[in-house]
Amino acid sequence: MTAQDPVTVVGNGVAGYACAARLAAQGVPVTMVGPGLPCDRPPLSKRALHRGRVPYMADPHGLAAAGIVHLDGWAGDLDLRERRMVVRTRADGAERPVGFERLVWATGLRIARPPIPGIDATDQNVDAQSTAAVLPRLVQPGRRVVVVGGGLIGCETAATLSRRHPVTLLEAADEPLGRQHEPVRAAAARVLTALGVRFLGSCAIARVDPDADGHIVRTSTHGDLGADVVLVAAGVGGTLPPALGGGATVDTDERLAVAGADGVWVCGDVAAFPHPRFGRIAIPHWDNARAGGAHAAAAVLGATAPYVRDPYWFSDIGPLRIQQVGLAPAACEWSHRDGLHVGHGDDGRPACIVLLDAPERLNDARRLLAA
Repeated sequence: MTAQDPVTVVGNGVAGYACAARLAAQGVPVTMVGPGLPCDRPPLSKRALHRGRVPYMADPHGLAAAGIVHLDGWAGDLDLRERRMVVRTRADGAERPVGFERLVWATGLRIARPPIPGIDATDQNVDAQSTAAVLPRLVQPGRRVVVVGGGLIGCETAATLSRRHPVTLLEAADEPLGRQHEPVRAAAARVLTALGVRFLGSCAIARVDPDADGHIVRTSTHGDLGADVVLVAAGVGGTLPPALGGGATVDTDERLAVAGADGVWVCGDVAAFPHPRFGRIAIPHWDNARAGGAHAAAAVLGATAPYVRDPYWFSDIGPLRIQQVGLAPAACEWSHRDGLHVGHGDDGRPACIVLLDAPERLNDARRLLAA
């Protein structure tokens, strides 16, 4: 294989488009497989709901001008030995075999609906199609909105929609952001309350029934909740085919290449890459998707530099900016140091730093982690 051989990129989110655009800019023939136009998916939880439109990253003219061939559909039946896959087109559901020479897989994670009767009839805000479907129902202010799931996406969604709608946020745990460090949970709870979001923790949903106005969310803990719109933001699932393990992530080497699969790379949420301090990690966040997509393109072009990136994510819940550098599970003891929440590892070194409304301290946090 040569640096100018064709590349097929599966995935048209942040990672896939970053990779495809970088390769096309270097004159490499690129085919990108994904349903719909490239879409900035993670910010859909807040930006699209606020602006009322889907944040596409390119249109058909832009793709053609860049030299990217777009197959509008879903890839499946991947065969690495025969170097082929089957693409089911979005327009008519027809399946067509597609061969490839070099492959980059960047399909990310998917938001999975919890196993609740009737939940499949509710809305999500996870890709261009689901967002385009729900936006018209949110145009009129004052809609009764129920958000299922009090994680980062659910809290962002509830905070954003609370500007124009009464919002109820349902969560199985007793606090929002239940998996985060205690100061983060407390800050999120304060902000949601200030925004007028009604939070119902320790909530058990029995089923969701349709009614004339929308839905009735029936719970065994908080009674029946009427809603014009129900948005589900709970749970994640994998998108990898059996040929790549079929799980949520696939192990890569330091260049994001798949071991034992010549000419195959993965990037974004699905890549579990070796980190010099934390071991093998995956970082399911926009920042890693963007950087990983660009690095995978460089690796396809022959670059040998390892992909070294500290875990980092940020979240905006209304006016609250949360940032985290490092790996929270590696922290066994926490302290508050000069405005930073610092988690220390077994060796006493900072392993995770959390910032609340302190974006100007991000470089300080990075230096502290690296010291």
